[in-house]
Amino acid sequence: MKIAILGGSFDPIHLGHMAMAHHVLRHHLVQEVWFMVTGSTPLKDRRLTPFDMRVKMVEAAIHHERHMKVCTLEGEREGTSYTVDTIRECKRRFPQHDFVWLIGNDQAQQLNRWKNIDEVSKAIVFYVFPRNEETITCAYPYQAMTMKLWDISSTDIRHGHSLWMVPKQVRKLMAKHYLYVENFAQGHLSERRFLHCQSVAALCVALAKAHHMDSQKAYVAGVLHDICKEWDWERLHSYLKTLDPKRISEPAAIWHGYAGAYYVRSAFGIVDDDIFKAIYYHVTGANSSSLARIVYIADKLDPSRGYDSSETIALCERDLKAGYLQVKEQQTQYLKKEQESIHGS
Repeated sequence: MKIAILGGSFDPIHLGHMAMAHHVLRHHLVQEVWFMVTGSTPLKDRRLTPFDMRVKMVEAAIHHERHMKVCTLEGEREGTSYTVDTIRECKRRFPQHDFVWLIGNDQAQQLNRWKNIDEVSKAIVFYVFPRNEETITCAYPYQAMTMKLWDISSTDIRHGHSLWMVPKQVRKLMAKHYLYVENFAQGHLSERRFLHCQSVAALCVALAKAHHMDSQKAYVAGVLHDICKEWDWERLHSYLKTLDPKRISEPAAIWHGYAGAYYVRSAFGIVDDDIFKAIYYHVTGANSSSLARIVYIADKLDPSRGYDSSETIALCERDLKAGYLQVKEQQTQYLKKEQESIHGS
């Protein structure tokens, strides 16, 4: 058979990848498409999601596709994944097949950076997909594809944008395993607000571990607790008017907590009820669940706020309820002084 290899980190796989595979199959250019999940790649400088999880995402995306398969060859060997090694191994294991490689024009223009590219280009033909109306530029043997690449990137998706471009089953995996939550927060917040959320999340984890709770859930709730903090009044008002209108009568400074809980559930698909409550009540502290108390405490005692809260944090680590009540009292006194200052002026 003629096999098309579509290599990538697939972190995560999206509908643009699927469209490339469907194109070559629909036009009978190949008989199968193999998704070659990279182990570690020489042209990326970021840390990848664990290999097994990226394989699971590809499997979820193609589970109903008869002529698509996932190939774990690159994850089976240690070190950096080079295409030349992959091609050699494919030809050794499957000498009966003829292989082609699917790439975009942006990759075609930097093939000279690939290890042993002359050997690779003699062993396979590149099927190159253009972007927009650009002219394909490739110094090695290639076949031009008529389908244009979709304007979407895994980077955008990791930052919580264009999530509709991810297959439904993959989105479920992302939510179930809390993938990319830190990227989500970073993609939706200013640098200053994101650093606060990271600091809160770290304290949430410390408190969760002290009380033998799920530290991963604590981290997720902490890093996403302020996801709607920088929305303007109009957006928050419109959002809550639709989803939780009874909260509109409360002070607008509280709204971002309520909105954030719904947004994390609807936009990111994280449906855990403990995380929902923790974000929903993180401003008021009006929930008695352990995780909600932890996020409330961590937000108020965040070390990055610049004041020494070590004694209260130590109390919270020893006795969560006692620490929570102390923080509530401190917050009550703080708000009382704020009100007195406003009326006094």
